[in-house]
Amino acid sequence: MRPTSIEHTLPRPDEASLARSRALAARIRDAIAEAGGWIGFEQYVQLALYEPGLGYYSADGEKIGIGGDFVTAPELSNALARAIAATCAPWLESLPSPTILELGAGHGTLAAQCLDAFEVLGLTNVRYLILETSGTLRQRQQETLARYAGRVEWLDGLLDTELEGLILANEVADALPFERFVKRGDDVVPLGVRVREDGFDWAEGGRDPTLSRAVRRIEASLGMPLPEGYRSELRLVLPAWIATLGACLLRGAMLLVDYGYARRDYYRPDRSGGTLMCHYRHRAHGDPFVYPGLQDITAWVDFSACAEAGRAAGLSVAGFTTQAQFLIEALGDALIGERDRESPARLAALKTLILPGEMGERFKLLLLTRRADGLALPGRDFRSRL
Repeated sequence: MRPTSIEHTLPRPDEASLARSRALAARIRDAIAEAGGWIGFEQYVQLALYEPGLGYYSADGEKIGIGGDFVTAPELSNALARAIAATCAPWLESLPSPTILELGAGHGTLAAQCLDAFEVLGLTNVRYLILETSGTLRQRQQETLARYAGRVEWLDGLLDTELEGLILANEVADALPFERFVKRGDDVVPLGVRVREDGFDWAEGGRDPTLSRAVRRIEASLGMPLPEGYRSELRLVLPAWIATLGACLLRGAMLLVDYGYARRDYYRPDRSGGTLMCHYRHRAHGDPFVYPGLQDITAWVDFSACAEAGRAAGLSVAGFTTQAQFLIEALGDALIGERDRESPARLAALKTLILPGEMGERFKLLLLTRRADGLALPGRDFRSRL
């Protein structure tokens, strides 16, 4: 893989990890060769993140926490779980067999925190399902949740799954593969990947009618065309993903928690480089071709697209707010407990979750519901921005 200026600033992987990255790079080069010298960026991301045994989320290795590449809200505090429980428990307790399905449960931290929080509120009959594609993470989750034996079940897929309750996706939508594009005149051109020397580089592809129609719909909703040379991304797989989840929800809600924007903020004229970001050993950068398979590749979530996909799937958009608003309004004075006040580290973690310059405003929550009257998100309602 070709050296880059960014690569030289990053910690060097161990030899076993480098060998796996080189094997994945060879697989990607084969895919590019088979496609005639160019692949779309969505295919590159799919290979880099999910290629069996080699991709970032498919292979062994620490990803979350101090020893990994990034930190999620549950690793900092149980505040998100407590707020989810406070919001959903009154509605869930009306169900004969309330069920929570968590997608991509990381280390199992949020699951454990949710089960504890619901128990504190007297809801002890919650059935907790986890859909996890990573064998390594599933094993870690089983270790974390060993004390909840009999209450947690792991799924291999969504086929034949029907539930009444809550589908929970914390930092999952951002992990879906995405396309990149550049505006050229009245049309858009897909940005993809080619082989360059012993690495990879950006390259424009031929016109893609599906991508062009999707960007035109974005421009129509914005009421203006994107400027010449504008680069950004979109997730063509998002509607099918939400439709699949919605199809297994007989009654209840889907809660998406992620970093992202409503569409008008996502595709602002001055955000002309998009939101692509890579995470490696707690360092954020913009080169997706460094150490394939060893770094996370992501883009922010278009919550307007999520809301549109939800409506198309027959779901109602029941709430949209920021993480700061949600935590403060759901927990009130209980947000900061005595243990938090006594611990500078715990207090700093809570500040990370709620401060505008940290996760408080960057992270949003979108609530999609079916036959769940009365279930809403606490905090200021920003649905008008969608």
